[in-house]
Amino acid sequence: MESPSLIHRIFLSLWVLLLPFWDLGAGVALVLAFFAAVLPNLSAARRRWSQSAPMWPLWGVVLMVVLGSLWHPTSLDGYLRHLPLILVFWAYDRESIARSLPVGAIAVMAFLLGAGMLRVLEGAEWDTLVYRGLLKGLHQHVYIGTYLLLAALAVQNGPWSGRIKGFFWALTLLFLGLLGAKMLLISALLAAGWVAFRDRSFPRWALPAVAILTLGFGLAQGLAQGRAMGHVLKPVDPHWATGSVDTRIVQVQAAWELIQEKPWLGWGPESTQPALNARYTQMDYRFGVKRALNVHNQWVEWALAYGLVGLGIWLVTAAAGFRVARPNPLTLGVFVLYFGSLWLTESFMERSLGVSLVAMAWMWGVVPKKEN
Repeated sequence: MESPSLIHRIFLSLWVLLLPFWDLGAGVALVLAFFAAVLPNLSAARRRWSQSAPMWPLWGVVLMVVLGSLWHPTSLDGYLRHLPLILVFWAYDRESIARSLPVGAIAVMAFLLGAGMLRVLEGAEWDTLVYRGLLKGLHQHVYIGTYLLLAALAVQNGPWSGRIKGFFWALTLLFLGLLGAKMLLISALLAAGWVAFRDRSFPRWALPAVAILTLGFGLAQGLAQGRAMGHVLKPVDPHWATGSVDTRIVQVQAAWELIQEKPWLGWGPESTQPALNARYTQMDYRFGVKRALNVHNQWVEWALAYGLVGLGIWLVTAAAGFRVARPNPLTLGVFVLYFGSLWLTESFMERSLGVSLVAMAWMWGVVPKKEN
């Protein structure tokens, strides 16, 4: 499409800046960015459609949701949550995203650290500066952490000096350590390992990065109350499960039992949580009942909601897209290793911010640059 107009860039930048803070406002900004990109030149938008094959793997998720509504009811929120997977293809502008992400990341870190320090000054414990205490009022750490990583990549690929890039990465890694999102850190290391493997080299910044990350994570472990590594590794007992690992195992066990009851068409997106809650009660999984926890595994979540038929719709659509447009193996590997592993422990796409981050990362890293 043609170069974006000023109003298009403004709305798209607002989408990026509002993502961590306000779901509704971010969604409205993206819709306005879409119309600002499409309406001035409908013929260019139609030509853009002919180049959409790289997006089919993501649009397969939308197709799974839409066709799944033929046999299961789907709420308006369910449709709207997946809308960014479609709109971002036309609304996306690489330069606007690259400029806005670092600003948004600095705003997020300043807001969270500032609010945390105010709580400390008012008498709160120091553990309010780590883990979920640091995120009071915002999304979970896997979402905020992913947003910060995308911002750091934007700085890395931007026109800034090496010192600025190094400082931004150091700040980001320290903050990620304070967040203490273990699976996010593992997913990021897997993606970085893939890049190192493809480049056949060990980057100079690897050891300083690990040192900074370890510093932040060590501070989080030292200040945490009930969130240390001993809290993570516990025997799996539904009655007592409250840790990071045992809860997820129990939740997947409950989901697997439900999947076996309705393997083909699933339970539907509106019925999965009530079914899980009922199964948690049967298992005496008190923590799951109290928190109404989802599966915390996106793959299993989709299987539970849409069944094998729904997953088949997505896989066929994705395979067709890869057959028509073959993505760069390096960037595709980064995306698959990061999000694919993260989805093993998080139902990442069950929140609008997660959907938007996946859409943004796909457009930026997997879709060829000439097409966005």
